[in-house]
Amino acid sequence: MATDEKRAGLTRRQFVWSSVAGGLVAAVVKAPGRAWAQARPRVVLKAISVWEKPIIWSRPLLELMARVEKKSGGELVIEWRGGPESVPPFQSAEPVSKGVFDIVQTSPTFYASAVPDANAIYPEKASPKSLHAAGAIKLLDEIHREKFGVVFLGVGSSGIGFTIVTKAPARNLEFFKGKKIRTVPLYTPLLKALGAATVTIAPAEVYPALERGVVDGVAWPEMGIEERKFHEVAKYMLFPTYYDVRSSMLMNRAAFEKLPPHLQKLLMEAVREVEEWGAKTFREETEREQERLRKFGMEMITLPDADAKRFLQIARDALWEQVMKDSPKYGARLREVFTRAAQLG
Repeated sequence: MATDEKRAGLTRRQFVWSSVAGGLVAAVVKAPGRAWAQARPRVVLKAISVWEKPIIWSRPLLELMARVEKKSGGELVIEWRGGPESVPPFQSAEPVSKGVFDIVQTSPTFYASAVPDANAIYPEKASPKSLHAAGAIKLLDEIHREKFGVVFLGVGSSGIGFTIVTKAPARNLEFFKGKKIRTVPLYTPLLKALGAATVTIAPAEVYPALERGVVDGVAWPEMGIEERKFHEVAKYMLFPTYYDVRSSMLMNRAAFEKLPPHLQKLLMEAVREVEEWGAKTFREETEREQERLRKFGMEMITLPDADAKRFLQIARDALWEQVMKDSPKYGARLREVFTRAAQLG
């Protein structure tokens, strides 16, 4: 036996290893996807959200986590590392930019001080497919890489608008003059154009502020009102809705570029799937929530046609004016691609 092995140019140890290796190859041939994924190093990415894990706004990130692990057979894993209890919302994008975390699901309004251009994501209503077809996502990615050292992966949620929840009915635009409305930087240009007094309050403090009359209303996405129980202290919800509620998924640029090409491709495919899932899911969830809010006694107030048209124009013009002011380099290009996306639908 030994003589035969030597004649074949193999020691016993080499012979045994050849047999083992052959078995591994055979196993891979029989179960290529799973075996090949197990043979490769496992890559783990650390992710955070500006919203708590149970809050519906974090669902796109959780969906991405599930899809990536399934599509990669466990080779690429995104781990939840916390919500606002870990990093305050207005600071959440910076540790991703610096590489402390790899991915964040956030909203441009929370990191507008670093990338004010990103607020261009809101004014125009358009589907995720249209945003890609018009080059809007590509341009946002270019800007984010240049200014903040992150990759703009895509939009986790979309397809719904913003509203204003008020303690008294807003039957026309004159209602807002002098009213105290809770804001974040995104809403401020519109509210000021309506003559309202803006008040900045953390989300957790909005309910008691409405209850005590500190504010007369709150600008908010049209979904998530039930979750915060605003219907208990403010009974009116304004229509038409304005802007498109889009969240952004950002990834540290260096971390993205370290991924092997096949995992970069897989991650981006999963993000595109989540974009479509998010647009459909959030629209459906919003419709169901509004039915429940009506049962709770909330009244949906629709502005008269002339006021509604003027309201939407004021909202659009006010935000684009702010974007153009904050982004002299990219403002015109951003408006062009997002307007094109809106035309595509």
